[in-house]
Amino acid sequence: MRQSTLCLGLLAVAACQGSPSESETAQFALVRVSTPTFPTELIGVSSPPQTITISPPGGGPFSDDITAISSSCGAFTVNAPGLPAVVDETCDVGCPGPPQTICPVACIPDIYDTYSFTATFTPNVAGTITCTIYITGSSASTTLTVSGIGTAPPIEISVSPGSIAFGDVRRNTTSTPVGISVSSIGGSTLSVGSVTASAGFTITSGPTGAYNLAPGGSQPYTLECAPTATGAMSGSFVVTSNDPTHPTVTLPLSCNGIDSNLSITPSPATIPTTRVGEPLVQTIDLSNTGTASMTLESVTFTGTDMALMSAPAAGTVLSAGGGAANAQVSFAATSAESVTGSLVATYDGGQTRTVQVTGQALATAMSVNPDGMVDFGPVCAGQTKDQTFTVIGDADGSFVISALSTPDAPFTVTAPTLPASVAGDGANMVTFDVVAAPTAVGSVQSQVTVTTDIPGGTPDTIMLAVEALDAGVTPSPDSVYFGVAPVQTTTIGQQITLSNCSTTAVQTSNPRIVGTNASEFAIVSTPPQSQIPANGAASWLVVFEAQEVGNEAATFMVDYDGGTASVALTGDGAGSDAGSGTGPAGEKSYYTCSAGHPASLWPIVFAIGFVVRRRRRR
Repeated sequence: MRQSTLCLGLLAVAACQGSPSESETAQFALVRVSTPTFPTELIGVSSPPQTITISPPGGGPFSDDITAISSSCGAFTVNAPGLPAVVDETCDVGCPGPPQTICPVACIPDIYDTYSFTATFTPNVAGTITCTIYITGSSASTTLTVSGIGTAPPIEISVSPGSIAFGDVRRNTTSTPVGISVSSIGGSTLSVGSVTASAGFTITSGPTGAYNLAPGGSQPYTLECAPTATGAMSGSFVVTSNDPTHPTVTLPLSCNGIDSNLSITPSPATIPTTRVGEPLVQTIDLSNTGTASMTLESVTFTGTDMALMSAPAAGTVLSAGGGAANAQVSFAATSAESVTGSLVATYDGGQTRTVQVTGQALATAMSVNPDGMVDFGPVCAGQTKDQTFTVIGDADGSFVISALSTPDAPFTVTAPTLPASVAGDGANMVTFDVVAAPTAVGSVQSQVTVTTDIPGGTPDTIMLAVEALDAGVTPSPDSVYFGVAPVQTTTIGQQITLSNCSTTAVQTSNPRIVGTNASEFAIVSTPPQSQIPANGAASWLVVFEAQEVGNEAATFMVDYDGGTASVALTGDGAGSDAGSGTGPAGEKSYYTCSAGHPASLWPIVFAIGFVVRRRRRR
């Protein structure tokens, strides 16, 4: 049987050396996380849930508990049921001795558990949105960077709020103005035909004739109610446009005319728009406009996520001709929401005044593109490579970038003028550049942190890596591990780069894969031209498709002027049920024991980016 002789072949490659003990593995918490591909979606439309699988690294004993999974931005939501969940790999019978010992030739394949969860993409801005998914283990944490593209519908109108209730307004007086916004949220110009309001309601600012709004533009209006008689009245605020789906938008309006000497200001009361996590307090003044004193019997409030903080005591007397008191309403802003409440003042033997109080809290989220692990790849020592980072607000709320940290050499940051304002809904963008300028040969890692004033938010840390190459022609990485994949399943392509760190161009030829298992690897993409300029690079994309269970190895080779470059290729073929896991992820499955883990790792967030190019122990 092939499975019974797998370790014999591995002995020649890696001495079939077992992995570190479980405690060592837990310290590194190295896991493999699949990266989903999200389809392009219209703004406001959700993608089908995409499955993301967390797997052990392969190659020997490993165990960790996944305790929490969360998303850093509003455009991506995760559904991670059944936590905590185990992700592990154990030696089965036939491999005697402690897990860290060398596997005997007759070892039976390992058993492992995976955990799967889903993520959904719902863009609220047009363009590329990048998000970090945080995966917390009992030993350490890691991250996954995902991205999607949002597109705007051709022409679309938005009118907010959806309705206005002015509440009680004294006859022959004017209510407090209420704001309305007409916005173009499509990808093309919105043409507004007319804006009207019913009798009894007055548009006090904003154009009522035809005008155009560019994509992302908005036009503010203010509206007042001025009842001339007592009793309830209703009406509409109507906007016509060239929106093919909603050519006419109608906002219901209501107002109640009353006779009263109790004046309440503002009425209605609109709490200024805030952000989730930033509570606000609204003061409401009560005064007596009559010629006799007035007694307040009670001031009460009902509403969602709002509460009455303070109010005049029962029996408070408001003197004639302007005696006043006030009440305070708090808005907790605990979630993205539009809320409405009612303040009721009872006075002089059961007479009442009702005032509507509204508030809105906007979600605030930042998208940095690229984010997570940013690998500058191979760079010739003495040369530079630049990467531009774009920051947008991918939720309704705006925020301010207050600081960018300074990374270690050889990285430098060119920052915008700080603090820098980032508007919500992708209305603007802020960019900064990071330059890698290595002077000595070797791999270097650092990080840059973006700090904002997002309420309750944590700084976004971008990991940076670069590999500086010596003079001459150098392939990178020097080995590629494709991970564990079910047989007859093609893996995601991995890139192999040939860098020319010399002063003259070199010619490449005859890229090929050789070795016993060469047929299970394939070159699927080649450079557009065979010549690599001085200080330039060329890349090939290679995939792995195991035809049988076990460890497969081959070598990528390409000739160039003066030599041949080679890169070791390895991958593990697993049974058709490999990776199904246990518990939330399914039943246990089997695959062969393989080589060990890396001897050392930089911080865990590099695990995802570097796992495909890790060195196998020898």
